[in-house]
Amino acid sequence: MPQSPESWALIISILAIGISIIIWLKSHNIDRSRRDDEKRDQKSAVLKAYLERHQASMGKIVIDNIGQSEARDVQVILDGTPILKHKSILDPTKSHPIIGPNSQVVYKINVAKDLPPPNHIELSWDDDHATGKTYGNSLSY
Repeated sequence: MPQSPESWALIISILAIGISIIIWLKSHNIDRSRRDDEKRDQKSAVLKAYLERHQASMGKIVIDNIGQSEARDVQVILDGTPILKHKSILDPTKSHPIIGPNSQVVYKINVAKDLPPPNHIELSWDDDHATGKTYGNSLSY
């Protein structure tokens, strides 16, 4: 058993170097995983939605795909109701289950005193890299 202070210093130094190497390896693996995720996300569909005024008694819900992949099986929920069943949608027969990369779809809505615009939107979709992606946002002009 080492008794001298120099021996203890050597043991502590070796342990510190070993721990530093282990921490560096874990950090390097986390960084590599993060870079891989970012590369995959750059090639994914990214949906965003917002509300625009169109005319005095009409508005538009715009859904943008700002990503580089096609969004498939797009489901849109307004205030807890599927978009095609929502009372403010002007043309409840149009469905847009696919939104191409760098494109948008528009739903016209009726806005009146007795029919305010929707307050909340939820989107879910699949793309080439993942299934069940979601986005939620409050809507306002």
